[in-house]
Amino acid sequence: MKTRLIATALFCAALTSCATTSEMPLATNMVRLDTNASGLLFTSAAGAITMKKAAEATVKRGYTHFRLEQVATAQGSRLVGMNTNTFGTANASVYGNSAYGSYSANSFSSPVYAPTAQVGVTVIMFQANEAGARGAFDAAEVIKKNGKV
Repeated sequence: MKTRLIATALFCAALTSCATTSEMPLATNMVRLDTNASGLLFTSAAGAITMKKAAEATVKRGYTHFRLEQVATAQGSRLVGMNTNTFGTANASVYGNSAYGSYSANSFSSPVYAPTAQVGVTVIMFQANEAGARGAFDAAEVIKKNGKV
């Protein structure tokens, strides 16, 4: 029974796993990225997903390097469902042509929560020969490492 409860909770958490990143241009060389991740599969990867999106935005706009400013992170959880179990006992007695019965049941419900993570950053982009590129992230390298820097 306990194994079934754990399996159901993991299945619900896996189903509600996703990550989305919204991108808002602020200037020709600056964007704001906000990543929202939920579920066991994506919350630990929210930072890497954001880094990869920052690198992709940099390359897409014709720049080679980027820096992160105004970084904000948060973690929490959200309710994704309820796991309910009912156990019961039925009794029946037959008297002549009539049957009489009773049913008694116990139920319990457990909430199922999925972890969440949010990452917000402002990405400032540079060309390789600009002074701001010194010490900044190399977008091609970040993409090659799939955001895991």
